[in-house]
Amino acid sequence: MAHDPSPARRLRWAVRGALILAFVAMVLGGLFTAVIGLFTGQLSPDAGWEQWLSVLLPSILIWGIGALPFGAALGFFASHIWREG
Repeated sequence: MAHDPSPARRLRWAVRGALILAFVAMVLGGLFTAVIGLFTGQLSPDAGWEQWLSVLLPSILIWGIGALPFGAALGFFASHIWREG
């Protein structure tokens, strides 16, 4: 017997998946950008917070926005796999 979750459940899981993956991507993407920025010389350890913010903020936003559709798709498909009990 096929299990077809309700539209509300699919939407709920898609939103949760999008938010969770976006948050994880922002954290890991920010860390990745900071490490690469340090190694390439774009950021220096003694730079002011303005320079760090000017490099990290756009990068973190791009990582998060880029992850939203993938998280939504993963959450949508996960709603078909896992059953709420």
